[in-house]
Amino acid sequence: MERDILKNEINNTTASLVQLAEENCWNIISKNYLYILSDYNEFKNYGFYEERKVRKKINSRKKPQKLDQVIKVLGTEYSDLYDVNLYILESKKNLTVIEIQYYRKSNLDKEYFEKVKDNQPMFHAKISLPAYAKDSTEKFDINWERGGLINIFKIIFWDVSYKIRTRKLKK
Repeated sequence: MERDILKNEINNTTASLVQLAEENCWNIISKNYLYILSDYNEFKNYGFYEERKVRKKINSRKKPQKLDQVIKVLGTEYSDLYDVNLYILESKKNLTVIEIQYYRKSNLDKEYFEKVKDNQPMFHAKISLPAYAKDSTEKFDINWERGGLINIFKIIFWDVSYKIRTRKLKK
């Protein structure tokens, strides 16, 4: 029963994630999905920028799996799942790799754990925004975190222009 609920939730959240990506990114998102699992504890002790680097390094070592394989693993953790976030890790012409990042109830502080211990897990679809896209209505590359010359150039250009803007504000 829990595996059926989990599969439905992940399918629904995947559909929301793809819709979110299509609205905000110029990439064509393949409907051929593979998944990787990430326990938030793998990279929670890092700052924002360092976390992105560590997350990229850890996730690059993981082998993407089909949904049924991921459901088997998550099914054993179901009662301890607090929050499940789906991100597009990489989108290629014929494949979209989705990261399923989960937070455990057992990692919450004791008071809060007592409040939520019987709650069903929450599911969210999220995309990572590059700094240069936060003030823009322009669509961006969903694969920006993986690098690439254009994305590196845009990040450097944004960083320089940000420093110039903040210097002007300080004067």
